[in-house]
Amino acid sequence: MSTTTTMVNNSKVKILETPFHVTGYAVGKKKDENQFVAFEKVNRTVTQLEPHQVFLEVICCSICHTDWVTFGNEGATPGHEIVGIVKAIGSEVEKEGKIKIGMRVGAGYQYSSCKHCETCSNHFENICNQSKPFYLAPIQGGYQSGVVWDAHFVFPIPEKLPSIYAAPLLCAGATVFSALHYFGENTNFKVKGKKLVCGVLGLGGLGHLALQYAKKMGYHVVGLSTSKDKEEEVRSFGADEFYLHNTKEAEEALNEKFDILLNTVSANIDIDKFLRMLRPFGKLCMLGLSWEPYKFTILPIVSNNRTICGSAIGSPDDLNRMLEFSAEHGIKPTIELSPLDDVEKAIVRVHENKARYRIVLVINEEQVKAEEKKLQIQ
Repeated sequence: MSTTTTMVNNSKVKILETPFHVTGYAVGKKKDENQFVAFEKVNRTVTQLEPHQVFLEVICCSICHTDWVTFGNEGATPGHEIVGIVKAIGSEVEKEGKIKIGMRVGAGYQYSSCKHCETCSNHFENICNQSKPFYLAPIQGGYQSGVVWDAHFVFPIPEKLPSIYAAPLLCAGATVFSALHYFGENTNFKVKGKKLVCGVLGLGGLGHLALQYAKKMGYHVVGLSTSKDKEEEVRSFGADEFYLHNTKEAEEALNEKFDILLNTVSANIDIDKFLRMLRPFGKLCMLGLSWEPYKFTILPIVSNNRTICGSAIGSPDDLNRMLEFSAEHGIKPTIELSPLDDVEKAIVRVHENKARYRIVLVINEEQVKAEEKKLQIQ
C-alpha cells in the first residue's frame, strides 16, 4: 500500500493514498418498543493513521453483553472481541517493530489509555482513569469489516488458536484469567498437601471459561449452579465437584471450602451466603455484574479475613499471557457462528440467554475456512 507521512498538530500522521473502505452495522432506530435493538448498514472510509494506530481487517468479532452499553446510541458500532489482520500501521508502530503488517491480532474492550500515569507505568493500563473503551475508537467497534486501534492494545494471536475461538477470549477469557492470576493464591492460609480450591458460580460465557482456566492452572475446581441439568457439562469443562448451591446439603458441604470463588452470574446474589463458603483469607471475585445494588453484612468478611474483589478485563500484559496460556493448554470457548448480516438475530439470541456460550460474528468467511482447513491438515 502506498502512503505518505505528513505533520498534523505536530504529529506524524500517515496519509493512506489508497483508503480503506469499511462496511458494517451500527445501532439504528427501533421500529417499535418491543424490539430489543435495531441495526442499520453503515459505510466508513479510513484515510489516515495516527503514529500509534493500526488498521485491522476484521476476520470475526464475538458478541459480549458489554456491547449493550452502546445500544442506546444511534450510529454506534458495537464489538470488542475482535480478531483481524494488520493491513496498515502508523509511523511509530513501524519504528517499534512489534506489530507488523500481515500479523493476525486481537483487540478487546480497551482501545487506548494515557500510557504515562501511575497505573499505566505499573502495566495496569486497563484501570487507567483516562482509559478509552472500544466505542471511542476512531470508527468504533468490530461489527464491521475493519477497525482502527491503538497498537499497544492489539495482541498477536498464537498460531494454534483459530480466530473464531480466540475472539471470545479477548474479553471473557481475559477477565477470568486475570482474576485467577492476581487473586487465586491464598498465601496467608496454606495447608500442606492440599490443593487450592476454586469455586465457579454460573455456567455461561465467563463461567465455562473460568472452569477451564482454573483446572489447567492446577486448582481443585467446584462448579456451582441452581440446575442439576448442568452437572454433566460443568464437569466436562473441568470441574472436580458440582453442587446445587441453593440446597441445605450444599450449605453444609461448602462451608469454608474455597480459596477463591469466581462469581460469573450477571444477577444479584446473596453475598453473605457465598462469603461463608470462603476459607480464611479467601476471596469472592465479582466478574458478573448486576444492575441492582448488592447487599451484604461486614461480619462474614471481618470474622475470617475474607475479601470481595473484582477483575477488570486485563492489561495488555495479561492479555498476551492469557493468549499464550490458552494456546498452550487448549482452552476453547464453546461458540456458535453467525454471519454479520444476521447480527440483530444473534444479539436477540444472546439477550434471551439461548446462546451456548458465545456467538461469533464471521466477517471474513474465507479466512475462517482457510484456518479450519489448515488445522485439519495438521
